[in-house]
Amino acid sequence: MSVRKGRSALLGALVVLAAAVFAAGAQATTTAKVTLDQGAGTQAGAFQNLGMDIKFTNSSGDTPDAMTITLPPGLLANSSINGGQCLQEVDLSDDNCQVGSGTVTAYPLDSIIPLATSVTFDLVKPPAPGDLAGLAVNMGGTQIGTTGDIKVRPSGDPSGVGLSIVLALPNDLDGIPIQIGEINSTFDSLRYPATCPSTPQNVAISVNSYNATSSTSSTTAPLSVTGCASLPYAPKAAVSAVKDSSDRVVAVTSTVTQAADESPTKNLSLSFPDATLGVNLAAIKLLCANPPAGCTPVGTATATSPLYPTALTANAYLTGTALGPQLELIFPAPFPLKLIGTVALTTKNAVFTGLPDIPLTGLRLVLNGGAEGMFLTNCNPGNGVADASSTDQNGDKTASATVAYDISGCPASSYTGRTSKNPAAPNAVPTLSAITTPSLAAFKSGHPSLSFKVSVPKKASKLKQLSVKLTPGISFVSHRVGKKTKITGVALTGAKIKSLAISHGRLVIKLRKAVTSFRVKLTTVLHESGALIADASKGKKVSLHLSLIARNTRNKNHTIRRKLSI
Repeated sequence: MSVRKGRSALLGALVVLAAAVFAAGAQATTTAKVTLDQGAGTQAGAFQNLGMDIKFTNSSGDTPDAMTITLPPGLLANSSINGGQCLQEVDLSDDNCQVGSGTVTAYPLDSIIPLATSVTFDLVKPPAPGDLAGLAVNMGGTQIGTTGDIKVRPSGDPSGVGLSIVLALPNDLDGIPIQIGEINSTFDSLRYPATCPSTPQNVAISVNSYNATSSTSSTTAPLSVTGCASLPYAPKAAVSAVKDSSDRVVAVTSTVTQAADESPTKNLSLSFPDATLGVNLAAIKLLCANPPAGCTPVGTATATSPLYPTALTANAYLTGTALGPQLELIFPAPFPLKLIGTVALTTKNAVFTGLPDIPLTGLRLVLNGGAEGMFLTNCNPGNGVADASSTDQNGDKTASATVAYDISGCPASSYTGRTSKNPAAPNAVPTLSAITTPSLAAFKSGHPSLSFKVSVPKKASKLKQLSVKLTPGISFVSHRVGKKTKITGVALTGAKIKSLAISHGRLVIKLRKAVTSFRVKLTTVLHESGALIADASKGKKVSLHLSLIARNTRNKNHTIRRKLSI
């Protein structure tokens, strides 16, 4: 992510580095105009060459002094080229670290005869602490000017999280005063953003001059991005948990993985809906206002990107208030990112929104154990489920999953679904039967229905609530009835509905009176994704994962899962 922007920044850097001008009048100024050449392609998420032509207009013998190139979020270069060695050393051989090429047109002072020089652009080690990388303008193995600083804009920057290059420009070459008229360059294999806004984002350039350092000229050029709908999006979630040996506190690790060519995730939600894990109120002691100073982390986060050679590590802090806590992930330079998630203690849910457009193949969040860890358990049961849901960067694709996990350190006999010495005990596991699934034709028409029966053994505690989830490609929706919005298309046999709700991707059915068995039929409450309808239309096999959480009168939750092949 930052890496890609590094390349774009490199573009700007080479422009500035190559520029050199002699200053002469106190009122003189320099302005710039930039145009982009996207003839190599505009496909979202793809790696393709980008041309950038910057033309300078210098008055009264003035010349550019400093230039900043601001790349739109998601326009990134691969800092992992050459195994990351380009960030460790300066290699001007162009064998391994070249990221572009171009032509610089300059005018010796008071001359109207231009000099055109061919240059290449090289990714080099960061010139200053906190920089992501450096950009060198290379003329036949010799660097022109100083190395450009490629920086990652921090969270909250008005231009969004992305790359910027700040360059100090010389006003002579080999002691000869010159003016730069144009830098026409092509940068190789930039990774394009994964968003396709109706109003394109801009590549922006600002420049001042030697004779007017307090006056800045700005110019922009729109970056066209197309084909976001064709990007794949299939993140996978996993959860593991380890109970402390000396207390009830549990360390919880949540991991989301994606393929390198997928659209990055923008919004991510993770919740633990059952009674397996509880909230440890002692964790409130670790609330802090302004991390990281004087604050104790509650965990760590690790992110891996195909565009950066090493993993990025952050500390996780509990911020906000006791009634409205937040989980803050703070990454240090060169990625000064702050990711903030809202936390709901009652539902054990954390939601992160506005994640940056940076491709990640892995994001792992570890919430510590210990006396002030955030979760605890009584090992009754010793396993459970977590619900994960997410949205891609462009906002047109969603993914959800129900993830099962065991708590290491709990006795095996506490695991739900294992053989019990007393199968008719009050907490006996409910069973799922009499499943009637829709046909491919029903999926093709967009009108699927699903029915099943849930029951508990004799002498077991009765059922009072059921939550339902279907993945992938099936969600639950409400409908407009008159002037009100209602949930329709849910029918029960053997029980009566007290209330219906849609929460965190689940349909929650509360019964008016507890029963030992009942049948559920779902029709118009089901909504298919376009991808699922398309697969059914092509006659492809459809596989669904049905996840039920049944709650009995003892307020114990039991999870039932079944794979449905249609």
